[in-house]
Amino acid sequence: MPIIKSAKKQLRQNKKKNARNSHFKELYREARVAFEKAVKEGDLKAAKAVFFSTKDKDGKTKKSGLQSIIDKLVKKNIIHKNNGSRKKAKFAKAMKSLEKAS
Repeated sequence: MPIIKSAKKQLRQNKKKNARNSHFKELYREARVAFEKAVKEGDLKAAKAVFFSTKDKDGKTKKSGLQSIIDKLVKKNIIHKNNGSRKKAKFAKAMKSLEKAS
């Protein structure tokens, strides 16, 4: 345990940042696994539903898509912007190949 006051504060900050980062990483992980499962099964409709945000009849976002979650990770500096771009391109390429196959 830290003894110095500034070290105690830094520990509190680290716990808060870790909780925030792990929450958003878990959202990304869930969406990625669902997308990869849909691609593996060859289900284009499900892959599109997971990749893009879905909206209800009022125009409000019901569920964030994988693309949106990656953008949030970049915006909150959890991952680097080039890393986010690379991930989105990889998933878009997988969906394109799925479209060509069907």
